[in-house]
Amino acid sequence: MDLEQLVRQLDAFADGRLDRAALEAWLDGVLGADALGAERSDSAPWDAAPDEERLFWRLVYLFDADPAEDQDAERTRAGRILACLYATRSASATFELLPILLDQERFCAIVDKHQAGVISRTGFLSVIAESGYPPHVKLWLEHAHADALARLCARLTAGEYDAAAAAFERPPA
Repeated sequence: MDLEQLVRQLDAFADGRLDRAALEAWLDGVLGADALGAERSDSAPWDAAPDEERLFWRLVYLFDADPAEDQDAERTRAGRILACLYATRSASATFELLPILLDQERFCAIVDKHQAGVISRTGFLSVIAESGYPPHVKLWLEHAHADALARLCARLTAGEYDAAAAAFERPPA
């Protein structure tokens, strides 16, 4: 099994062609075929494409975890992850953005409240510190002014994940 096969499964799940039970059955097959223990594990996929393999296993475990109560929210999450992968064309960038993708609605709601003065700068920084976002994303967010945060949320909401990923690679403007 590889990332391309998982993407096909998640795509079918995201658009409703595959139900949760079928996705779970496919994931169970993936996990059942994986050798437990490093001495029995095949390192070839990790040697050939470590970024793809890392994203593959992160997504397998993400979607194998207890299913969300709201299947529509889970389908939205799958669609968002795939949109990021398609936009960035990078397993590495998608893996790095995954924490913010999973937290997108909450994050943008916090940005809106911060800009409206409901959440103080200290409160906003506290949320960022506890977010689980990658260090370079946290650093960018800590230094971003209101316009940069608004642009980021607009990009995330519009599915412009390539632009969001590129923004994190330079100082907020």
